[in-house]
Amino acid sequence: MQSNEEQSHRPIDGKDAMVQAASSNPVVTDSTAIKQAGMTSHVSHDPVSNPLALLVAASGAMHSESMSNTPLSNVEPTDEAPSPYLTCIGNNLIDRSKYVSLGLQLSPESLQSGLDALSAAPTSNPKCTDYFRPPDDGPPRDVGPDLDPVELGLISMEEAYHLFPIYFIRLHPVNGILDPKLHTVEYVRSQSALLFTWMLALTAQFDHGSATIAKRLRLHGEKLSRHVHTSGFKSVEIVQGYYISLLSATPARTLSEERSWLYTIYAFGVAAELGLDQTSPTYTYNNDGNITPKRTAGPPTRHDIVDQTHLERLIRNRERTWLRILLWERANSGASGRMNAIPETDLTRNIEHWWMHPLADSTDKHTVAFIMLRRHLAVLHAEVQKQTAIIHSNPHWVRDLIDTTLEPWRKTWIYTIAPSSEPLPDVHLHHVYLHNRLWTLSFALQASISNNHDLDAIREDCFQAAVHCCEVAVLDLQRIGEPLYCMLAPTWAMISYAAILALKLFPFVHQARPGAEMELLGLLAQVALQLERAGTTPSHRFGIAAILGQQLLMILRMRAAGLASTAPVAETDDDDNNSGARITSCPLAREHLSNISGTTNMAQDTDILGPLVYPYDPCLATASMGMDTELMGDGFEDLFREIFGPSFGEVF
Repeated sequence: MQSNEEQSHRPIDGKDAMVQAASSNPVVTDSTAIKQAGMTSHVSHDPVSNPLALLVAASGAMHSESMSNTPLSNVEPTDEAPSPYLTCIGNNLIDRSKYVSLGLQLSPESLQSGLDALSAAPTSNPKCTDYFRPPDDGPPRDVGPDLDPVELGLISMEEAYHLFPIYFIRLHPVNGILDPKLHTVEYVRSQSALLFTWMLALTAQFDHGSATIAKRLRLHGEKLSRHVHTSGFKSVEIVQGYYISLLSATPARTLSEERSWLYTIYAFGVAAELGLDQTSPTYTYNNDGNITPKRTAGPPTRHDIVDQTHLERLIRNRERTWLRILLWERANSGASGRMNAIPETDLTRNIEHWWMHPLADSTDKHTVAFIMLRRHLAVLHAEVQKQTAIIHSNPHWVRDLIDTTLEPWRKTWIYTIAPSSEPLPDVHLHHVYLHNRLWTLSFALQASISNNHDLDAIREDCFQAAVHCCEVAVLDLQRIGEPLYCMLAPTWAMISYAAILALKLFPFVHQARPGAEMELLGLLAQVALQLERAGTTPSHRFGIAAILGQQLLMILRMRAAGLASTAPVAETDDDDNNSGARITSCPLAREHLSNISGTTNMAQDTDILGPLVYPYDPCLATASMGMDTELMGDGFEDLFREIFGPSFGEVF
């Protein structure tokens, strides 16, 4: 990580910053460096498995290769008769001894017609020539005086130099998509106004003395996000800009104005189109797992070493961006009930060693840990789906299967490889583990509702996992405080999800009686308070955690009010010698009880209403697993759907 001194040299204003950045290093940009290395910006190898990319590559070769050595290149198109050479191509079809027969069912006349088309003079300039022609200077970038926040007077270079080191101290440990030694103020500014603006805007949100700057830059960042998407700009830095803004930015004013999911799809599509998942040619993996960077033959000069190092940083920048955006896309797929596996490429197959590269950033090991966890989860999800239809002797088989599968990963990455000097990355990694454990249990719970196998046991395990997530969140936030407030939006959403799920499942795990859930309500209220504090510190900031915390607190207050109005009343059944007490409460609850009481017993009522609906619970009276109208009113479910994707509700 760059020190403050390295970033705080005398600032320069205007376009001079971009000019100096470009002139200070002959391979300053991604596109130029990749081209100098013999790679295209789209693919690194012949794309034989990508139909459109193969056509584009062939078209690029047609434009770039010299055609002076081929007889066809000497033929100038005219309106007159074709040259004798072109004419003789068709004549070769007559002599069967000169061509390889493919056993085609086409008639010789049809083939002759095709060859005649090759020898015919073109009548007009085909449009495909321009369509497939690669841009001379690479794709257009989101830079310029009308986009740059410094040129627009939204921030000074002195302020930018002040905020950049703060970004890499506060936000980089969890975002992990940038390289502190590559992404300097000058470099980022010269590459993308979107990334430059969002880095400064998000950092200003967490800086107590940057309230005015934070608001200006946030508004400009939102404008740029729309402009870049509408204009179709594509670059590695644009993917990075969307990534950090989606995971850490202030929510829109209203849910209807949110564009998070739209930008997620666009960023992932841009990353795929740029070929960021392609294999890097800059280093190889030995049999012992060690990494050897590829070098040119002969003793390298100092200039060669500098250029090679810079090139390797750019390649790793592409790979890191792909891995992070892939993780974000797979997390969204999992939230929608589709646990897609990580695609097997040369990069992902060797992912265990990727963080050991000499130029690796300290956050790269956490990126690898997340990839490995996603692998385990995909296998685990498939195994749970396969075994849900089987009757098990151990009713807690899902919990044991999850722990057995994930325990090796937990020991390796949380306690052995990943620990760092700063608490934020390790705490964040632990929360991701706990949340995915809970998420997998929730999948099993949904399946058990359908087949009614081990429902009570899975319900209990799911409840305990949800409570544990909430308890760990409160303890960590109380112990560490403000450094954890930079955790990403999905982490805050999963904490609130765990709270809602615990509240939902409590009546099924523990006997419902007045005051039974007071300890749970106290825990969940503390979760809500911690979330709200995390989203409103500093005072000029209002993050997604604050929205989730405020909504959770409203739900809990409604629940507490319902419990306060509940009074136990002994009701004697004249048809039964045994008397018992039944809880009656507010008019809504009494009406609910009257509708479900009578000829059916409690178990039958539960089956009618649904296995997750407690018949005597006035606050949880709808037949769904979790996100029902009572608990998830006022757009809470829609907010979750915006964070995780439009298919979030399908899980339930």
